[in-house]
Amino acid sequence: MLLLHGVSGDAIYQQLLEAIEKPLVLQGHSVRLTASLGVTCFPDDSVEGDVLLRHATQAMYRAKQRGRNTFHRFDPNQDRELQVRQERRTRLAEGLELGELRLHYQPQVDLFDGSVVGVEALVRWQHPEDGLLAPGAFLSVVTGSHLEQELGEWVLEAALKQITEWQGIGIDLPVHVNISPPHLLSDTFVSSLEALLARYPNVSPSRLKLEILESTAIHDVQQALATMRRCQAMGIDFAIDDFGTGFSSLTHLRQLPVDLIKIDQSFVRDMLSDPDDLAIVESVIFMANRFKRPMLAEGVETLAHARALVKLGCSLAQGYGIARPMPAEALAAWLKDWAVRHEWRALSLQASCQG
Repeated sequence: MLLLHGVSGDAIYQQLLEAIEKPLVLQGHSVRLTASLGVTCFPDDSVEGDVLLRHATQAMYRAKQRGRNTFHRFDPNQDRELQVRQERRTRLAEGLELGELRLHYQPQVDLFDGSVVGVEALVRWQHPEDGLLAPGAFLSVVTGSHLEQELGEWVLEAALKQITEWQGIGIDLPVHVNISPPHLLSDTFVSSLEALLARYPNVSPSRLKLEILESTAIHDVQQALATMRRCQAMGIDFAIDDFGTGFSSLTHLRQLPVDLIKIDQSFVRDMLSDPDDLAIVESVIFMANRFKRPMLAEGVETLAHARALVKLGCSLAQGYGIARPMPAEALAAWLKDWAVRHEWRALSLQASCQG
């Protein structure tokens, strides 16, 4: 490791590595050495001496992780970002333990007959100081940590508990739950899901729908396929979420046993004004029909979106025009209101006549 005052040229470190690597002759034998250098620069890294030494050591280990015989410079800004990220992750873990997380639910409807076909469970954080936080405010700190699986387990159980409570008041709708790639591909996913279902014996597995991002199974399609098959044997269906945003759309359609394709909202929202987005939506619908897979359009914000989708042959939809995500206790009132949304009912009759 190097503690350097005012030295920042990378060429110096590279020259030092090359000098160390030059062969040495010891007792007639040629010996070659390599080194891993950790570098921090004062006053850019303006901390006390013992902390400066620790930073250089951290950089050295990072150089070793990168394959040795190289150097790595300690970045104070990046270190501060990592510290903040870790603090947020720790606070989220506490929030999970303290029961601060909530599920909101966004209805999904059939545009052909106006029926409500399900809801998607979306996690929220009821932060004591910051109020209700959307996923974008905290989910990024979960990625790549043990919390990813813990949060997924919590969402699954919360959804099953909510299904039970709804069934008690006469609401019987499937609930879609998003599953992260590491959670789906974990060795304990199926056994943990079986144990959860056993704790809620009144909930049919068919009431639980699992959604995976299109990029979920890129690194291990075979493991994902095996896990999905085992879940489907229990009666649980799968959907591909955000379809069209990745690079393996056709591969996933061909290989993965998905029961629903969700057209990404970024294409649907702009399909009325952007010919390219409209073309993508048309292409996804065409592919889904060719593979005989039902499809659901996200991001349906207006009746105009709904009419365009009906014309293209897409019957299932969700989005702000239908309903925003809502607390569980608000669903019953929304269902009553939806029943008298005549403009959407007229659309449904129109779709039936066109059919």
